[in-house]
Amino acid sequence: MKRFFYAFIFLTFCCFIINANTKNSSSTNPESFKLDNGLTVILSPINNIQATCVLIYHIAGVRDDPPEIKGASYLYQNLMLMGTRNLEPYERFFFVQKNGGASGIKVNFDNSISYQIIPDHKINNALWIESERINSLIISDRIINIQKNNIYKKNYRLMNSNIDFKSSTWVKSKIFEETIYQTPIYGNLEMIRSFDNLSIKKIYNNFRNPHKIIMVISGKFDSKKIKKTIKKLFSYSFAKKKTIKRKYTPIKPGKKFINKNWVIDNIHQNSSIYAIRAPSKLSFDYLYFDFIRYHLVDPRLSELTKIMNIKYKLDINIKHEYTNNIESNALIITMSSPKRINLERAKFLLNKKLQSLMNFRISSSSFKALKSLIEIDFLKNMTKLEKRSIMLAENFHLFGNLDIEETYLKRLKRATSYDILRICRKYLSKNNRVILNVYKK
Repeated sequence: MKRFFYAFIFLTFCCFIINANTKNSSSTNPESFKLDNGLTVILSPINNIQATCVLIYHIAGVRDDPPEIKGASYLYQNLMLMGTRNLEPYERFFFVQKNGGASGIKVNFDNSISYQIIPDHKINNALWIESERINSLIISDRIINIQKNNIYKKNYRLMNSNIDFKSSTWVKSKIFEETIYQTPIYGNLEMIRSFDNLSIKKIYNNFRNPHKIIMVISGKFDSKKIKKTIKKLFSYSFAKKKTIKRKYTPIKPGKKFINKNWVIDNIHQNSSIYAIRAPSKLSFDYLYFDFIRYHLVDPRLSELTKIMNIKYKLDINIKHEYTNNIESNALIITMSSPKRINLERAKFLLNKKLQSLMNFRISSSSFKALKSLIEIDFLKNMTKLEKRSIMLAENFHLFGNLDIEETYLKRLKRATSYDILRICRKYLSKNNRVILNVYKK
């Protein structure tokens, strides 16, 4: 109990410090506006730093691909780094690196993100580079064929030589069975090289369509000047019918328990992978489920580590993954050990813990510590330009709301241990689990 008490005091102190720093960050309330062509812009000024993040949030991803080339959008993680009318391939990255910044592109199932974090006085260059990527990307058949082969070879090699990758792929296909997230993000591995190149080129229109773009500028900048620059660079015409707003449907917990054993040669560890279908980002359940995730597997408070490795000294390696989808997610917990008997004990303890969470509320001290840690992590993310920009874009896309900090903290403050008990009963049932056991032969 003393350890929990001191942990709670420490977390509360950290939360106070972060709150103080956030309030003194010289940030002002974000504002949004639309260009005549439909492109949405969010400005989030923070005046006491010398950096700016230019983030382009595309409301386009693998889910928008035609069925015959499902996964083709994933190629654009690499294709969007290619040359444009005025830039050589990868020149965008070289510019950012040369100026001490950071950049990245990520294509997901539901959306795609491109960002640059650069010194504030280089913001016009960053905006120009993004306008080049959106307006004049050069995609030849040769480049597409190279990327198709690269994606195929990489994932074929992993599927046939990396048991962790293979097992993770299988588990996700089962936990998301009969949903849009069932197929791997790169599509059917055997079909990738036969994707039609002309159809792939047409997908570029999904990323160019201004009605499907939210631009977020976060950091230090002059609002009047930046608005003029954005209108100059991004007021392009786009010959496409007005986009129909995408409708999302939260996916309910699963109703079928799946338990599979693989026995494999030449592996050093026995492992058990537990996948639990988790809530949609559209509901309050998503926030409440974070309490479960933190409680079970966050290294700072992990109950599984305390039970398995401290109390029973089983020496279990515990890893976890949490997906980042809009309509449904999954918490995937991987436990591994060279000793199968230790792994079987760990599985028993995990099942017992999950059952306990469905029957009893977590203690008051644990709940307070979890709430403080979740709040601290959220406030820390709000101080990171890239993550702040992503949260602004996603929240505006899903809810049309820019006041994410106040809204989130209010929801978090209202959460009770009874909410967490309800979520445990809803999502931790046996019929909402997929378990894969991988044993040494």
